[in-house]
Amino acid sequence: MSAAIILCVLSVFAVIFIVPFISEWPYDIRFTMEHAVSVLEDDALSGVVRNSLVAALFTAVTGTLVAYGSALVTARSTVSKKLKNVIEGIALVTNTIPGMVIGLAFLFSFSGTPVQNTFFLIVVCNVVHFFSTPYLMMKNSLAKMNASWETTAMLMGDSWIKTIIRVVTPNAVSTILEVFSYYFINAMVTVSAVIFIAGARTMVMTTKIKELQYFNKFNEVFVLSLMILFINLIARVLFQALANGRIKIKQKMRE
Repeated sequence: MSAAIILCVLSVFAVIFIVPFISEWPYDIRFTMEHAVSVLEDDALSGVVRNSLVAALFTAVTGTLVAYGSALVTARSTVSKKLKNVIEGIALVTNTIPGMVIGLAFLFSFSGTPVQNTFFLIVVCNVVHFFSTPYLMMKNSLAKMNASWETTAMLMGDSWIKTIIRVVTPNAVSTILEVFSYYFINAMVTVSAVIFIAGARTMVMTTKIKELQYFNKFNEVFVLSLMILFINLIARVLFQALANGRIKIKQKMRE
């Protein structure tokens, strides 16, 4: 019974995997790669794929640095409690604001400025939009580490920065990879905020899909959707393998 229910749920999404490889659904159901090839050969659509990868990579790098830095301040530093509360408040607020609201806020705030319709704005918007979960992931990971590392290092003459680089960061690599993966995957699939700030030169796959959907170009929509799916699957498997490998190395070192 469970298998039947799962099959019914998955059958709804099966059309995404079938229609792009059918000559003309549902009238001519011969297998064809014409639709996929036409998308790959279209400079406009291939450019959108590159834009998505660029935006996702820069979002992942920037977001990981911001989340890690913020978590270090709240979990492993001795700064004032007020500053820590400010960071905690930002994390809570960004978790409660819908992406559409963030996109509109960025649209009205930066309209007419040099950063309008740029990758910089898209990256900043994505980092803010998805900040809460990566920050909490990093904070929980850092809080579980030995609290006396910094004190011991200070007694041995090392500064706080050196301790973070030499001791804390190597022990947080697996979580950092998880955060990087989270930012990358979400930046690839988000549309609610980006749709308001992406321009003609910076359009990503999700915003292009909305445009193609308006013109009823469903073959291109399905092909781009499959590309997003496969890119995210590859990225997830790769980052998970790297994280698991790091965990195994740490376990061997402890043994």
